[in-house]
This record gives sequence, structure tokens and C-alpha cells, in this order.
Amino acid sequence: MSCSNNLKQVGLAIHNYHDTHLKLPIGVQYYWHSNFLVHLLPFLEQGNIYDQLQFNNSSAMLFDSTSLSGYRLANYNVMKGFNAPAYQCPSSPLPEWAENPGGPVECGTTSYIGVAGAPTSATSVTDPTGQGRCIAAGQGYICSNGTLIPNESIKLASVTDGTTNTIIVAEQSNWTISSTGATIDQRNSSRRGAWIGAYLTGYPGGPNGSAWNTGNAYNISTIRYGVGFRTLASGSGGNHQTGTNTPIHSAHPGGAMVVRCDAGVSFLPETIDWGVLRNLCIRDDGNVITPNPL
Repeated sequence: MSCSNNLKQVGLAIHNYHDTHLKLPIGVQYYWHSNFLVHLLPFLEQGNIYDQLQFNNSSAMLFDSTSLSGYRLANYNVMKGFNAPAYQCPSSPLPEWAENPGGPVECGTTSYIGVAGAPTSATSVTDPTGQGRCIAAGQGYICSNGTLIPNESIKLASVTDGTTNTIIVAEQSNWTISSTGATIDQRNSSRRGAWIGAYLTGYPGGPNGSAWNTGNAYNISTIRYGVGFRTLASGSGGNHQTGTNTPIHSAHPGGAMVVRCDAGVSFLPETIDWGVLRNLCIRDDGNVITPNPL
């Protein structure tokens, strides 16, 4: 099955989730709990997996050697060796299993990330809407002006820029290039897998927002760099395994696939203007994009 077909499944799953729960899934949930990819599983014919998971404790999806006991061990045994087919781009050269330092390696990765929003630019952490929903952290910039944000569910009605004009999920499926020219896997899921959530409560611009200056989150990204950016940016640069600004990129020539909030799929070229990309990642900036690249 092609990458675009997989992403169409993801888009439909998001809409079916919204129809069922009257809101979008939480992007990522504290304390190392779960994320939107986990909660879409019942809508991707993986309800048998989802129904076995225990969510009534923190660190539900933290799978490492120091925490594999009790409910964490039970959840690990469910997810061990499992990789959702819809979450894998067939063209990706990247490993299907996470490195998971200090723990088992049978934890699946994903080719796709949730879009939490975007700052003004790669060097300016301000929220372009003026609503204060972006913050600089040790692991990069974190925003909550997008659609799959930390510790909060939003409704599609909040996507006032229009569901056809807003990105909710994007591809992240190619190697990053180190300063020595080596190829390295820097996806958000490459370190601890596709199922883990965030470190902190709240979200930028909301409850506990200021605490996010020390936080990070797996499997969502605040889009800070252009499509196809694959240069390692350590620490607060945000493009590394525990960073919050891992970019949109793919092994497809010239660009990457994204899911719109209307469940449609589009191909974004690497040549897309940064300002246009930023606006597509924010749900309510009010900017009219003409022509619309989606």
C-alpha cells in the first residue's frame, strides 16, 4: 500500500475519532503516557490491540528496563513486536523498531508525526497569532497553535482557518544528516517508539504553560524548519531524537506527504515558502493562502 493511501487511512481515522468523541485526540499526554497514534488504533482495525492496553496510570507507554513492571510490563507485552501498517511509509529507509536505550528494542516506530503548530520563524519563538502559545525549551520550540497539541483535545470547529487549509499529520520518514555527513535516524519515534507521550502537564499558552521551557514531547512536532530539512540541530535547535522540532521530510523525491484536517492528503514540495508552510500548520491565524498548495 502506498504512503498516500496509508495517510488517507490516518485522516479518516482522525475524523471517525472526532465523530465518536466530538473532539480530536490529544496530541501527546503526560507523564510519558500515550499519544494520538495510540488512540487512533481502534479506527484503524487495531481495536484488539487497543482494548488490551491499560491507561489508568502515568508512564503507560514508557518501555525501558527500569520501568518494565506492573501495568507498564502488561502494556509492553501487548505492544511488543507490533507495528501498525498504516503508520509506515513503504518508501522509508528507516528502521521499523526504536533504539529504546536501556530497554527492549521491539517497540515500533512511525513514519508520521502530529503537527502541534508553528512559531514565527526558525529563530523567533513568538506565536504569529499573538496568543502566546509558543515557548522556547531546552529541546526546541513548542507551540500549541496547531491541531495535535500536548495534553489537550480541540474540536475541528476550532480550526477556523478551514480544514482544507490546515495540516494535522505530516511525514517524517528519511535520514537526518550529521555534521560529519553520516545518516542518522532522528525521528521523534526513533528513540522510544511510536506510542509514548509527553513529559509535562499543560501546554504552551495554557495551564502549566511556563513549565514547558523544560519539557519535550514525542511523536508530535512544532514545525520550525522547511519541508525536506534534514540537518541535525542538537539541543534547543530541536531536530534530534528528543527534540520538539523534528521536520517534515520523506524519501519521496522533492517533498513529503501531509494530511489535512478535512482528511485529504497532499504532497508538499520542498520549495514551499516558509511563511506558507507556517500558516498551514496553525489552525487559526486568519491568513488567506493564495494559491493554496494543499
